[in-house]
Amino acid sequence: MALPGEWIGIDIIGTQLGGEVFVHSFAGERVARPLARVRQKLGYDHKGEQVVTAIVAAKLEGRELPAIPGLHVETHQIDGSDGTPIGLICWIANTPPTKDRPTYNGWVLDMAAMTTRTSGDDPSLIGDGREAGEERHVQFLFTFLCPEDAWGMCGGYYDALTGDDGLLIDSYWSLRTADPWTHMWSSCRLRVSDEGARTLYGLTMVLKERKDFESNITSLVRFTKATMLLVEKKNRIPLTTVGRLAPLGEARISQVLEQVDLDHLGSPDSGDGVEQAVTIDGQPFTATKFALHSAQEKHGDPVAIILLTEDTAAA
Repeated sequence: MALPGEWIGIDIIGTQLGGEVFVHSFAGERVARPLARVRQKLGYDHKGEQVVTAIVAAKLEGRELPAIPGLHVETHQIDGSDGTPIGLICWIANTPPTKDRPTYNGWVLDMAAMTTRTSGDDPSLIGDGREAGEERHVQFLFTFLCPEDAWGMCGGYYDALTGDDGLLIDSYWSLRTADPWTHMWSSCRLRVSDEGARTLYGLTMVLKERKDFESNITSLVRFTKATMLLVEKKNRIPLTTVGRLAPLGEARISQVLEQVDLDHLGSPDSGDGVEQAVTIDGQPFTATKFALHSAQEKHGDPVAIILLTEDTAAA
């Protein structure tokens, strides 16, 4: 029986919806596939798959696991702040755990209020001082987000607002609350109630490394002494800020959004360098659109705004 000595993360909602074990992650890496489709790639034979399936079923049904000589089982369940089971992290092998369990957080996102609540191993990873289960607006989630990751996040929000119950949405993302970066991968399931309420239940895993990670815009903005504000135009949701004034804070962001014509800045016909004068706490700035990765062609419609002080804008 082949049972690889690795931690395996199970998507509980996906497993319940599909009627078969759905693997979230394995050995600290993204999977997002049913176990039956990836068992050989992960190192399980048919018997090993059966054992994992039986153990997951027993845990989700609340049944005791019988002791089997030579089989070592450890499980760690991640629930949402509302008590919804989200992830089951398992060690199922012929030896006790020989590797550290990856860090996993669960989260719940209310698509009407656009608020998140984080639970799990380390909610402090977000870097905004949140406590476990504390409700925060989604903008706080992205205070330290790599701006380039926000395009995918905007698309994910669009999918969650328009998709069907059970939809799987996932993305890689990185936060920089301090050096070095913290890299993560998240997947979530959309649940749509009979009344139409939309909620995302997500499971986030911290990565040891993120391949091909780049944060060019972060470096660009830092060295030009400007500040970039990334906004999802349709719902006027501020996603993240980087640069000289970052983080701007809720009050300053509100000042910018009250003055900037997002429809004008976000129009595909407006071109780069479209400028508007704004003031923040009485100080004059120039707000100019900054195109990045053809953002207008992506659903979610994110808009990047560069805030320049008057002396910088004139340079």
